[in-house]
Amino acid sequence: MPFIDKDFINDLSTRVDIVEIINKRVNLKKAGKDYKACCPFHNEKTPSFTVAPDKQIFHCFGCGESGSAIDFVMKHDHLDFVSAIETIANESGLQVVYEKSGDSNYSKTQEYFEIMKQVSDFYSLQIRSKKYQPIISAYAKKRGLSGDVAKRFKIGYSSPDWSALYDHFKNDEMSIEKLVEMGLLVKKGKQEGYYDRFRGRLMFPIHNFKGQVIAFGGRSIDEDNQPKYLNSPETPLFSKSKELYGLFHARKYSRSVEHIIVVEGYMDVVSLHQHGVTNAVASLGTATTPQHIDILSKTSNNIIFCFDGDNAGKNAAWKALNIALPKIKAGLIIKFMFLPDGEDPDSIIRKESKLAFEKRVDNSITLSQFLFDHIKEAVNFETIEGKTQFLEKAFDLIKTINYDVYAKQILEGVANQVSQDVSKTEEMYQDFKFKNPINFQPNTSNSAKEKTSSASNDGHKKLMGRMIQLVLNYPSIVNNNIEEKVRGIENSAVLTDIIRSVLLVENLTKDELIRPFKNQEQIFQRLQYLSKDLNPYLNEEQARNELLSAIDKCANIQAKGQRSSYLRKNLEVEDQARIVEEIKKSKGI
Repeated sequence: MPFIDKDFINDLSTRVDIVEIINKRVNLKKAGKDYKACCPFHNEKTPSFTVAPDKQIFHCFGCGESGSAIDFVMKHDHLDFVSAIETIANESGLQVVYEKSGDSNYSKTQEYFEIMKQVSDFYSLQIRSKKYQPIISAYAKKRGLSGDVAKRFKIGYSSPDWSALYDHFKNDEMSIEKLVEMGLLVKKGKQEGYYDRFRGRLMFPIHNFKGQVIAFGGRSIDEDNQPKYLNSPETPLFSKSKELYGLFHARKYSRSVEHIIVVEGYMDVVSLHQHGVTNAVASLGTATTPQHIDILSKTSNNIIFCFDGDNAGKNAAWKALNIALPKIKAGLIIKFMFLPDGEDPDSIIRKESKLAFEKRVDNSITLSQFLFDHIKEAVNFETIEGKTQFLEKAFDLIKTINYDVYAKQILEGVANQVSQDVSKTEEMYQDFKFKNPINFQPNTSNSAKEKTSSASNDGHKKLMGRMIQLVLNYPSIVNNNIEEKVRGIENSAVLTDIIRSVLLVENLTKDELIRPFKNQEQIFQRLQYLSKDLNPYLNEEQARNELLSAIDKCANIQAKGQRSSYLRKNLEVEDQARIVEEIKKSKGI
């Protein structure tokens, strides 16, 4: 990930208009030689926010916030320093100048971003085509979509033709290759040529946290066009388990993200925005993942999951609770909001109002209350046997909590639920935990896995430790392609989380990178050891080369283990067949 040229940063303030940058986000009014507005960073009725174009600075006399255009965009759009510079440059029509690093992977990633932007622009043109206006207008009217919100999310349309996108790029072989890699064109079976993945759909660009298009979601307009929702496949830019639709918009259009609402579909996010609820995101066709919790907790300390009130909704919420429990940390609060049967955020906010929806948000239940209620519903709580089952199920979940303070509070809540002394419940829990230790590895009956050589395991562990050490000491060596490779390595969750943090937030210190693991004592101690300065010292290129080499070695160890497992499995099958044949022969069959 190359650095932005220092001269470009220093000259940026003289090449952009701070009034133009801020006025896109806040309605400024001329006041003498300056401009004024109500401050976007705190609630006020009398304008105290001032922009001075001659000095290229802003200052609020109410809350004290002040700084340059870069400072404003960082705070208002919830961006890091580099992303703010890239955003300002893009809005001002300037090309960002990067220091030359020779990073071919970075160059390739930028090419992907460029082709995705071109596709987004293509779909935007399609939605304005007179040819498709009747069907699009009818659908927009039915769903209550306004032109402003469509523009905000850059919603487009994919022609029902099988090759509209292909035909648009067919004279550029390099673009066709990238479109295939991005999953937007699909190669025909044995025939030559390609066809469009998305056809006859309302197109929703999926942005990363910087606002770059990384994938698309398509919603069919014709109910016979199934599936109703279709997302881009996994690509070098896009992993659905690690992305949230609308996160970029939530950060950009919310004055402050005091809480963030997680809904189930991108139409829900769009509809909520249209009605003034801008702090909403949606998963992309997948259940909540640990990575989602990490990303959400970096945006707000208050996460509210919104689900339908039917059984499917409650089951999805229960899965989210199980994923969230190990991720609970100091200051993080997670709640659940259940809507009436048959309703979703889109339908409910159109029927009611923003105020009514926000009241539902205020009345959402805490994670602990949902935990107790859900387990109670699963047992006959009025009997001794039911209470015993309640305790067992609750204890099983408490074991997964890494934040000790919260675990103790939940345990106290369990004691209150069964009207039992807290110390007695604590004693029962310790006994239960001793007899039912946490199983960190999934159960397997595969004898090949059990027989994996200790030498391979030791080699894998040493390589993993070295890779973590390199990333902690040289965070600038990682990029999206490295993250993609690491994600494919078994038992790489810690390293993947660290790389993800590096890519999400610029200039994090080593202490900040390992802080999320503080509640996992053994892992945290190991990371503290690995974060020590390297000796001998490596330059950045040496560190990157060693990291790539270690990734390849891990992949080879993994592939070798998989081959061994396959051979053992097949040998076992052959042995079984041979024994059966011998038995048949002995019996004269």
